[in-house]
Amino acid sequence: MLFAQQIEKIKLKGEKDFGKREVLIYTPSEYFDQSRSFEVVYVLDAQSREFFDAVHTTIAFQNNGLRPMIVVGIASPYRNIDFLPTNVHPETVQEQYGELGGADDFSDFIENIVMPYVDKNYRTIPTKIGIGYSNGGTFINYTMIKKPELFDVIFSIDANFNYDKGQLVDLIKNQSTFKNSLDFYYTCYQPNMGDLWTESSIEFNESLKTLTDMHIVQEFFESESHASVFQQGVMNAFKAYYKFQFFDVQNLIEYLKDLESKEDFTVNKNELLRMAVVLKNLNQIEDAKILLSSFQEKLKGEIEGYDIYALFETADLYFHLEFSDLAKKYFLYCDRVLEEKKKNYGIEKYNMGKRIISEKLNFIEQWEQQRIND
Repeated sequence: MLFAQQIEKIKLKGEKDFGKREVLIYTPSEYFDQSRSFEVVYVLDAQSREFFDAVHTTIAFQNNGLRPMIVVGIASPYRNIDFLPTNVHPETVQEQYGELGGADDFSDFIENIVMPYVDKNYRTIPTKIGIGYSNGGTFINYTMIKKPELFDVIFSIDANFNYDKGQLVDLIKNQSTFKNSLDFYYTCYQPNMGDLWTESSIEFNESLKTLTDMHIVQEFFESESHASVFQQGVMNAFKAYYKFQFFDVQNLIEYLKDLESKEDFTVNKNELLRMAVVLKNLNQIEDAKILLSSFQEKLKGEIEGYDIYALFETADLYFHLEFSDLAKKYFLYCDRVLEEKKKNYGIEKYNMGKRIISEKLNFIEQWEQQRIND
């Protein structure tokens, strides 16, 4: 049976006179597995579908099956009202044609309406990633200062730090302390909006670095324009985040154990094996071994299930890790499932499976005999 990604479209109403916003919710193909929960990415500007689509398709390419995610896109038909905080300088009202000042209401909507809805109706892990571009980047950084616990990770894509004569730059420079609740912060900008745009971006980022020890990745794209930078920024941001949080095995272990200690979350045997398989497929053999060794108590118990592909991958994982007893046990189990489900696979797949399993078992026997002789 094949399972595809799903996108749900709903409308959520904010408090008082805030009105409704359309919300898109993407669930990955892995969501069919009822034992799994998922991190959630919140992306702004979903009224332009390409922003939402760029995020969930990028995750599908970048995560290598290790940590697929739910993606929530929030539409803002009057985006500058939602994204821009109340002005400090009177002339900013004319510059923005009066379309500003709703950032606090919008952040309340995300915090009190959107996030609770997603957490109630979907199987979520309490790791929230916020993505904002241009004036949406202004909002995501403003929210980081005003509500530092709203997001755990932020991608700031070519944010407008010039807004209201550099209001956010002044805000961050006037912070004597900054509550470092973020694990990871990605920021990028490009040169085509002028020197002041670039200088304001650099000034904000440098001030942020002095206030926090969060992991910050900063990039400057000389060949991109403001119109093209989102796609490149999102791709690089996820690549950097996955490398930092999930493909670094020590960070991955710390992350999983921290979730277990703080939240109603338990990483299960099948999920650990899947993650180890991904690391093995990326040629991070020693990292896969370290991951499984760190959660040994969760790997106990009998082999279960009839997904022969997942079973074979686990057997091959143990084979590469040189855990010969476990590898042999899983390959023999695969052989049994193959016999029981012979009619489901067709003669060609059946014969190929029998041949590969036999070769693996023979190799294990030779390897074990060699160890005895040595």
